[in-house]
Amino acid sequence: MADTKKPAARASSRDGEKKADAKPVKAESKAEANAKAAAKAAAPEKTASAKTAAKATAARVKTAEKKAAPAKRAVARPVTRVIRPEAERAARTAAPEKREKRAPAPMRPLPTAPAGHAPLIAADGSTSGSIELPAVLATPAKRIATLFQAFIAERANARQATSATKNRSRVSGGGAKPWRQKGTGRARAGSTRSPLWRHGGVVFGPNGRQYWQRIPEKMRRTAFAEAMSARAAEGRVLVVESMKLEGERPRTRDAVAWLDKIGDIGTTVFVWSEIDEGAARAMANLPHIELRTPGSLRLSDVLEADTLLVMRPALAALAARTNAAKAVTA
Repeated sequence: MADTKKPAARASSRDGEKKADAKPVKAESKAEANAKAAAKAAAPEKTASAKTAAKATAARVKTAEKKAAPAKRAVARPVTRVIRPEAERAARTAAPEKREKRAPAPMRPLPTAPAGHAPLIAADGSTSGSIELPAVLATPAKRIATLFQAFIAERANARQATSATKNRSRVSGGGAKPWRQKGTGRARAGSTRSPLWRHGGVVFGPNGRQYWQRIPEKMRRTAFAEAMSARAAEGRVLVVESMKLEGERPRTRDAVAWLDKIGDIGTTVFVWSEIDEGAARAMANLPHIELRTPGSLRLSDVLEADTLLVMRPALAALAARTNAAKAVTA
């Protein structure tokens, strides 16, 4: 009996030891479970913060790439073309020949005459011999200084000198003193039309300037005679017997055809004793032709013209004008 009870006691004692040993194991498992639960609870927060940080860095990288990369351009898609059979092309013709440049027209010299004579132009524009010039027109120029001085005086007297400005006495307004003399802290001022002010007068502007130069009659006539004689010596004075244009109302082309028969006259002054109205209308559109009378012929006209066409009746009037100059000089 005794033997049978002892093993039971031993077994109970062993079970008690096992229970005692099992209790602390259960306590450790609970602590671990709590730690694991806390770790699990903290893990989603860490992962969420890591995800947000990753998203922020990715967004920064994308913005940096967008700034660095060039802007994309819209490219049109290629249009599909339908290839159709083309008809046979005709044989190419030979290249057109290059046209040669026209050679300039040959110079047509003016008619010539012996010394002291001038060519005589007939009514149809052809040359019909020569005519002797008056002695005052045949002598060469000798007084170049007088000629130059008379030319400068004539050009100066042609200036109008109409440009003018208003000084402070001519500008309207400015009668009242802008402010008192002292106490304002500003500079003293007596008028609002001072040259320093806006809308004020002009200090040294043009006002009534005169360009006129006095030239004695003796020098003026002598200069004209020397200019005419110099042109005659160069062979640039042509005497016209008469001018005949077709039709009651001559046209410009008729006048051009008549002048072309003489030669390359260039800038020309045509001196008439009495200007013909029909011929004047025909030559009015020609830029290189000027019509004058012996009284209206100026020194600058004689010097600037390439050719002088003088009607035969006007030749005597020009000789009388130069004769007066020679008489005054003598």
